[in-house]
Amino acid sequence: NKVRLMQYIRIGAYAVAWCIILMVVVDIFTPLEAQAIPPFSRKYDVNCSVCHTKPPRLNTFGERFLENGYQMPGTEDGGVIKKRRLGDLTLDTVGNYLGARLRGNVQSFDFEKDGDGSAGNPEDRTEIGFPQTFSLYTAGTLTTNVGIFTEMLFNFKGSVFTTERAFVTFDNVGSYDVFHIRIGRIDPSAFSSYPNRRQQLDRVRGDSANQFGNAFKQQTINRIPLVPNAFGSKFYGLFKRTNGQVISPDKQSLFFSDREVGLDIHGRPFGDWFLYQVGILNGAEEGFGDSNNPKDWYVMFRVDYGESRYFTANLSTFAYFGNNNAKVTSVAEVSRRQYGLAGNVRYKMVDIYGAFVIDHVADLPPSLASSFDDTATGLTLEADVIATDRLLLSMRYDHLDAGGTRATKKSNSLLAFQVKYFLSSNIALYLRDDFNVQKDEGGSSGPRTFRNGFFIGADLDF
Repeated sequence: NKVRLMQYIRIGAYAVAWCIILMVVVDIFTPLEAQAIPPFSRKYDVNCSVCHTKPPRLNTFGERFLENGYQMPGTEDGGVIKKRRLGDLTLDTVGNYLGARLRGNVQSFDFEKDGDGSAGNPEDRTEIGFPQTFSLYTAGTLTTNVGIFTEMLFNFKGSVFTTERAFVTFDNVGSYDVFHIRIGRIDPSAFSSYPNRRQQLDRVRGDSANQFGNAFKQQTINRIPLVPNAFGSKFYGLFKRTNGQVISPDKQSLFFSDREVGLDIHGRPFGDWFLYQVGILNGAEEGFGDSNNPKDWYVMFRVDYGESRYFTANLSTFAYFGNNNAKVTSVAEVSRRQYGLAGNVRYKMVDIYGAFVIDHVADLPPSLASSFDDTATGLTLEADVIATDRLLLSMRYDHLDAGGTRATKKSNSLLAFQVKYFLSSNIALYLRDDFNVQKDEGGSSGPRTFRNGFFIGADLDF
């Protein structure tokens, strides 16, 4: 129809304008022979392909670099060639530790039932969102076997400035590659076969409302967020135990959270084929403080196979045990648990990875057993194909079998396709399309009526 045609014309105009601007920027700042410029490649004077298939995905060498606390695999030197006096500090030195990432896109959402945008009545919408998020991160080694990582994120839409991750690593404690320790705000899934932070299809924020402004009223999702369903909380009707705010079913949490504070130990005591990980956290949604004495803890085991030039594979399993880390009502505290299996296969230019995760709510009061489903599952499968040196094709399938309040819980199945073109190793443009596999099942909420999301965007890492 005419309205839909005008939407696509506007999107096309925005895309052309962005391409012209970005081409000019690239022509000015990018050398003819494109080299990697983020912090680690600057520090070690190597190309991004040493550690990445295509950023942010890591290859085997990059995974070992991460596990070794930002030191080259097999080394314990911290990448420090010689000591520097304070007066020798230069801008080049700072650039070896400091990096930034800028992302944004034009978004177009289509719904089966076009509403007025009020709570529970979503409407078709096209938005310009460049820039959308800005990340500033510091990473590297302070000295031998002591590393740091911090990431500060600013969301332009909500004018929100947050600390995503911030931790210190103590590596090769006792002997090489047996004990590595991380302390701070960490991401537990960093070493699993499908880490939260390393997916080619970036997360797209949703739009939700809390009915009547009351913390213990049901949340209404206007626009469904586009994130891996395996990583989310998966429950409708859960609340934070600290302030009663709604825990959205898509919120990445527990083992896949990257904003909880704790201590993590990992290593490869038997060689490259086996990785173990154990950790303890303040608790889900607790952040830097802890109002709840019982801690959350987790374990993860990973087996690696086929460490060859053209083929690698790994399989990991984990269990996360939360204690009194959520509420179902204003008085009923429950414990959230999570169990999962993830895998990754890389063969030449193909990278396939995925996860199946089961979430369970323990300690549920008997009076709520009939109205609250205490088990939920999520499945995410993704495949990336490097078609050429500059062109990356990606596809992801997500399925959520939601749990929680039976009267309002909503499951969904989504497919996403993305074409990403790298102007250089650290600057990319992309086209992406997400659509709902399931038909409209009635109702007016986003998960039921969402049909399609179309995106034109840019991702700059420098």
